[in-house]
Amino acid sequence: MAIDLNEKPWWVALLVGLVLGVALFVVLQMYVFKPIEEDCQKAQDKIDELEREIEKGLAAKADLPRLEEDIRNYELDLDRLRRILPTKRETDDLIKRLKHLTERGNFRLTRFVPGKVIDRDFFLERPITVGLDGTYHELGLFFDRLSGFSRIINVADLVVSPVKGQGSQGYTIQATFTQRTFIYKE
Repeated sequence: MAIDLNEKPWWVALLVGLVLGVALFVVLQMYVFKPIEEDCQKAQDKIDELEREIEKGLAAKADLPRLEEDIRNYELDLDRLRRILPTKRETDDLIKRLKHLTERGNFRLTRFVPGKVIDRDFFLERPITVGLDGTYHELGLFFDRLSGFSRIINVADLVVSPVKGQGSQGYTIQATFTQRTFIYKE
């Protein structure tokens, strides 16, 4: 059933042509142009996202010298803190220095017992129980010398009592206390 447009008025051919043109346009729009348009929009979104990332990267690059300076400052701070808080390798040397300090004064060292290491968040705590016989002024000098160490050493549980009995050899007090040293966990 073919339609012969030659025998019809001219406007019928025009109308059929318009209907076919509109139908062709709708079909092309739905199945060809719309997917292409969606792909273009996705590509544009990706381009926009990449441009934002490039801007972030350029901002970070501009901020890089300041960040590098911050890192250098943090490394210097860490080195300074490591001098205050020894690492495990330096602990034995620190204990020897503490023992030497107790023997250096006019004391009688009655007790020097390193305790069990206590694990804390980012450091270890090492208590050392010390007992000394001496004079009040020598004990003050001992604590003064102890405060001159570059390491953190806390003195806790200090008990001072008079010396009792014969053979005190000029010692007037007995002192017991706990020295707490701290070890940085790397």
